[in-house]
Amino acid sequence: MPEPVALPRLHIRPGYGWLNDPNGMAHVDGRWHVFFQHNPQAPVHNRIQWGHVSSADLVTWTEHPVAFGPQEGGPDDFGCWSGVFAPGLARPAVVYSGVAASDGQSTVCLRWGSADLLDWSDPIVVARTPPGVQIMRDPFLFSWGERRWALLGAELAEGGPAILLYDCADMLAWQPAGHFAHHRDPVLDGLPRADIWECPQLLQVGEQTALIVSRWLAEELLEVFWVGGAITDRDGTPAFVADTAAGWGVLDAGTSCYAPQLVNTGDGSLLLGWVRSRPDQTPEVPVAGCLTFPRRLHLDHGRVVCVLDPGVAAALLASATVETVGSGRHTVEGQCVVVPAADATLTSAGDPGLVVAVPVGAQAWIDADVLEVYAAPSPSPSSPNPPATYRGLGGWVLDLPTGTAELHRLPG
Repeated sequence: MPEPVALPRLHIRPGYGWLNDPNGMAHVDGRWHVFFQHNPQAPVHNRIQWGHVSSADLVTWTEHPVAFGPQEGGPDDFGCWSGVFAPGLARPAVVYSGVAASDGQSTVCLRWGSADLLDWSDPIVVARTPPGVQIMRDPFLFSWGERRWALLGAELAEGGPAILLYDCADMLAWQPAGHFAHHRDPVLDGLPRADIWECPQLLQVGEQTALIVSRWLAEELLEVFWVGGAITDRDGTPAFVADTAAGWGVLDAGTSCYAPQLVNTGDGSLLLGWVRSRPDQTPEVPVAGCLTFPRRLHLDHGRVVCVLDPGVAAALLASATVETVGSGRHTVEGQCVVVPAADATLTSAGDPGLVVAVPVGAQAWIDADVLEVYAAPSPSPSSPNPPATYRGLGGWVLDLPTGTAELHRLPG
C-alpha cells in the first residue's frame, strides 16, 4: 500500500473532493465566510457546487455543508461557477456564473441566503451574455456614483479579452452598459496575450484603483495581473483607464496561484487565491486544491502591494517552536516557516525540477506540499515584491550554502 499523501493542514480546503476559485467572501456577524468552487463527490472538476467554510479569526476554519449546487434543468445545471457576495441588500445574496451546458456559456444567477448563510434559494437569472461577446463569466460587484455596478470577464466575438460592465440598480434585472476595460487600452494592450481576463477584481483605495485579472489563454490558466489606473466618467458610466506611470505587474510570482478574490474590509482589502492541484493529482489523492493564506492588499503610487495578513502570521507563529540550522541541506516537512539569514533555496522533495529561491529577509511558509514565499518589503514603490506560491510533491529540501536559518515549526 502506498503511503497516504500529506495534505495541507493550515490552508482552507475541504475534507474531501475538488476545490478551485474562492467565492462569496463576506464578514457577517463577526465571522468570515468563504465559499469556493467544489466537487464533494471526487477530487476532479465536475458539476461544481459551492463549498463553505467560516472563521472568527482567519486562522481556524470550520467546514459547513455544501451551500448549494446545480439545479437540475436550471440555469446552473452544469455548474455553479465563480461569483461574489452582494453586500448592502435587505437580506444576504450571492451572484455567480450559472453554466447550463458543457459549452461554458453562462448567465448571472442570484441566490438569496439565510441570515447564517447556510441555506440558499433556487437561482434567479439576473443577466445574460450581451451581443458581440463570445463568452463571459465571474461577476464582481462595486459601487460608483452612488450606484451598484458589476464587472464580468469576457472574450469578445471579434477576439481578445475585455471586462464587461453592467448596471445593477435593479439587482434582479442587470442592464449591459458596455466595456469597463478593453484590450485596446494602451497599457492593457501591453499585457501578455489572453483570450479571457477571468475573475476581474477592483482594488479601490481613495482615488487610487487597480484592476486585477487572471489570464486564460487557449484553455490554459496562467498569471494573475494587476494594472494601476483610475475610474473615469464615460457619459455617466464608469470606465477604467490604466495609468502608464503605475503600469502593471504580477500579483503572485509563483506557478500555482490563480483566480483570487478580494473583499474590502474596515482594516483594508483581504484576498484569497486558489492554490492549484498537485502536479501528480489523481483520484487516489483525496483532495485537489486549497486556498492561499489570507493576504492584505494596498496601493503604493498606484502599484499593488500584497502581503501575508499580519494577524494570521502572528497567530500561527505564536505557537511555533524555533530551531536554528546551519549551512547544508535540510529536509523540511509538515508545517514550518523558514527564515534564512542568507540567500537559500527550497526544492520540492518529489519534484527536483521545482527549485524556489528564498532570499535573505524572506519568509517561506511550508504547509505539506504547499509553499508560499513572502519577500521582504521592497524599498522602491516602482518594484513591489509579490508573494510567490508553489505546489510541489511531498516535503521540501532547504539548501543553505552559507549562514543559518530559523525553522519555526508550526503545530499541524
